[in-house]
Amino acid sequence: MANQKRTDNDKVARQQAQQVVDLFLDVLLSRDRDAGWEGDSLIGKLVDFKGELPQSSGFSGFSKVYENSKKLRDWSESHVAACILMRALSDRQREALCFDRAYRGKTKVAVDPFTPEDRVEIYWSDDACAQQLRCTVKAFRDRVHDGYRNLEGMMAVQCAA
Repeated sequence: MANQKRTDNDKVARQQAQQVVDLFLDVLLSRDRDAGWEGDSLIGKLVDFKGELPQSSGFSGFSKVYENSKKLRDWSESHVAACILMRALSDRQREALCFDRAYRGKTKVAVDPFTPEDRVEIYWSDDACAQQLRCTVKAFRDRVHDGYRNLEGMMAVQCAA
């Protein structure tokens, strides 16, 4: 991984590979709530209503569950292609790329809803990502580098075909 001057084509290929990871994360991190499911968690309601559960309106949204759940599998062609490309990587490379795009270089702020003045900030450095993945910083960086290189290669083959 010598420091080399990256060409414009290299930069475009890296951006496209990062977009693949972003699409994969869209699928990976989607939740029931993203598909239009209704309802909050019990703890969320307790916090919102300061310990008193709200009265029910009597309406049950269960009749909508099936229709809304279909949205979880109706991904765009780009999302499906991203999942196929990411599946071709090793588990370690896939994990490292996901951490690179979702966490690396970002600060996460955690707030306890009962003591909102006590904020905890976590900066996701290379070291923090490596610790979470149970590897060395060098291994994390190598997995990210190799993962992007493999993605870029697979996309180049697809474009040539």
